[in-house]
Order: sequence, then C-alpha cells, then structure tokens
Amino acid sequence: MPLPDRIPRWFDALWLTLLAAYILAGAAIAPFHGDESTLIFMGRDFHYLFVEGDLSQVMYDDTWSTRPTEQKLRLENGTISKTIYGWLAWNQGFALDDFNRPWSWGHDYETNLRRNNVPDAQLLKAARMASAIQLALAGAIFFQFARITLNRPTAYVATALLVMHPNVLINGRRAMMEGSHLLGLTLVLLAGALLLRERHWRNYLLLGLCMGLAISAKHPNVLAAALVVLAVAIANCWQSRPKNKRSFVGAWRPTVWLLPLLIAAALAFLLLNPAWWSAPFELPSVIIEIRSSLLQSQAAAYNGYDSFLERLQGLFHIAFAAEHQYFEVAHWSEYDVITEQIRTYESSGLAGFLIGGSSLVGFVCLLLAGYGAYSIARDSVVGADNRILLLVWAIGTALLTLLLTPVPWARYYLPLAPALAVLVARALVDLYSAMLLRFRRGADGLVVLD
Repeated sequence: MPLPDRIPRWFDALWLTLLAAYILAGAAIAPFHGDESTLIFMGRDFHYLFVEGDLSQVMYDDTWSTRPTEQKLRLENGTISKTIYGWLAWNQGFALDDFNRPWSWGHDYETNLRRNNVPDAQLLKAARMASAIQLALAGAIFFQFARITLNRPTAYVATALLVMHPNVLINGRRAMMEGSHLLGLTLVLLAGALLLRERHWRNYLLLGLCMGLAISAKHPNVLAAALVVLAVAIANCWQSRPKNKRSFVGAWRPTVWLLPLLIAAALAFLLLNPAWWSAPFELPSVIIEIRSSLLQSQAAAYNGYDSFLERLQGLFHIAFAAEHQYFEVAHWSEYDVITEQIRTYESSGLAGFLIGGSSLVGFVCLLLAGYGAYSIARDSVVGADNRILLLVWAIGTALLTLLLTPVPWARYYLPLAPALAVLVARALVDLYSAMLLRFRRGADGLVVLD
C-alpha cells in the first residue's frame, strides 16, 4: 500500500503530547457520575493495607459477616483505580472517616449530597486527573501498537479516532475504572505485538505481567487477554506448521511457552489483589456469581436487552453511530446540577470531536470497519502474525461485546472502541492511498509505509 510517509519522527511525540494535553485539560470539568463516589470510597482499602498495615481488613471473608458491602465492591472489580484514589486521599491528609460514602442509586442527587455520598471536590479533581493520565498513556501505547502492527499513518488516524471519541473521553476522565481499563487493554495489545515480533521468553513474561495488570484494572479485560493469547497460539501454530502437511503435532510445540505466560499473569493478578490471597481457588466462582448478579440486576432495572435483535441495535447505535452518553439512569436528566455540568463541558470545546450520532453515519462506519478488516486480511505487506492478532482481537471483541453486554451503556462498549478505531483508520488510510495513486499514477518517489 504505497503512500508518502514524510512525517518526521519527532512529530510522533508532539502528536501524543497534544492529545494528552487535550485529555487532561477536560478532566476537571467532566460531568459527575455516581460511580465516582463509589470508586473513591473504595480507596479506603489503601488505608487498611498501607496506613494501618492490616491485611485482614481486605482478605476475603466467606461468612460475609464483616462489612459485606465493602467486600462486594472489593471483589466485583479490579484494584488499580481504587488503590490510586486511596493513595491520593492519604496524600491529601484524609483519615478513614473523611472518605465519602458510596453512591446510593435508590436516592436522588440531593439526598446523596446530604448523606455525604459526594466526594470532596479536591480529591475528586485529583482522582480524575489520575484517571485522565492513564487514558493519555493508553493513547500513546495504542499509537505504538498500531504503528508496529500496521504503519505510522494508520497509527495517527486510529489514535485520533480513539482519543477524541466523546464516550472514551468522558469515561476515561472520570474517577472511575475506565482510564485503568483502557491502559491495561492497550498494554496487553502492545505486549502481544512485541511477542509476535520476537518470540523471546522475556516477551512471553511481559505479556503475562501485562495481562495480570490489565485484569486487575478491570475484570472484563480477561476477554481481551484471552483473545490476544488465542491470537498468539494461532500465530505460533501457523508459523511452525509442518511443511510436509503430514503431521500437525509439531505445530503445537510453541504453545508450551503459553504455560509460563499464564502463570505470570496469575501471579501478577494475585499480587495486585490481596483479597484473593486467602482463597485463590474459591474466588473465581464467587466473582463470576457476583458479576452475573450485578449484570442481571442492571438489565432488570435499566431496560436491558430482551432479544438478540435489540443487542444488534444497541451495538450499532452505541459503537457505530456513536451516540453520546453522560449517564445511564434516565432521571439524571432531571438534575439541574448535572445538566449545567454537561452544558459547561460541551461548550468548553474539550468534549471530543466525532462525526456521528446518526444511523447514516453509523452505517458508513460499519462499512469502513468491514472494509478495514478485509483490507488487513488480504494485505501481504502486513505480516501474517500481525494480521492474525488484529483480526482475532477486533472480530473477537465485537462478537463478545455483542453477546455479553446486557444493557445499552456506552462504557460497557469501550473495549470495542480501540478495535473499531484500528479498522476504520485502516480503511481511511487505504482509501486515501488509492486516491493518491489515482492522482499520481506513474509518479516516482513513493515509499512503502514502515
């Protein structure tokens, strides 16, 4: 795919710095979400562990007799964001009693405010900045992933599509888990790409550590980690397939390296999740039950999908038509304070830029993503390993998101945003390249993308 690549290398750093500055600039004015209260509340685990030095406060209690609400919140998702927010609170001089309480979704905004369920303004600002920094790092890592697997022009377009996406920005800037979530996801992608570039034991170890970190950031990252491991296994088997096609036993030998990779992932996850230390084999089933119950209750309370057709429609409208979503609970539109925050945020010029919000544009985005996948699959310039990684991850993410997402909540579709960004960016760069060749047919001086 020939295309002029005259962008100087130093511009990569400038580009990523500008995107990071844009992300950070809008963090303080992001409209509030109730989950910010709950995540900051769970920062008290940092206090238990590192201030009081009492590990028993966070260890799993199978009787559920001690602070069951805290234990449920501790187990149902990762620890990275909670630990960061707890450290920030400690750094600002917060004692355990100074923490706000978790948000109560059964009460209105004013009642939550009276009951101390809204975080301290300075702590909220610091926590949002920490989340936004992680989102900025995720953007930089995602750029490197797209550059390694495809090329620099596609990396520029893909990073812009991801970082400037309004739903990615609003959720990544809030003091929730999405900044950590996307950072962990992109680390796994980049580690997978580096491993397929050089199959060295250090890169297997690196991927395993990144997987443990990513799943500790937010448990749904286990799906992305599984897809990357699957892509690595397929690529290994493809590269070592027998030339005589008589026996495929030897093709599975490289997968032996996946065992230490999985062990490294498990150890990294356990290190970052002290609650698991007392019952590492019992907790997986407990957490699956907790998360299943959570998703079922959300679907029952907030207009969950009733059919496969509704799931398809939700995927199309949120992922492709890019409907903006500031809150998931309808009555939040009645809160004047939230309405004013949204108005301020959108008028700031920092809310992101995306051509979307209509079915027509969503259909165009769908066609571009499909063409991007087709273009990657047939491009021999992109190595077979990279094609396998990109397609297994992107298509697998789309299918799993479709099948496992029970409610039309934009933040539950965020894992699909990087995949769509890569596919659409590839299609746009491919189409631009074709146009350029048409207008410069026969011209000299074209170079192949690096």
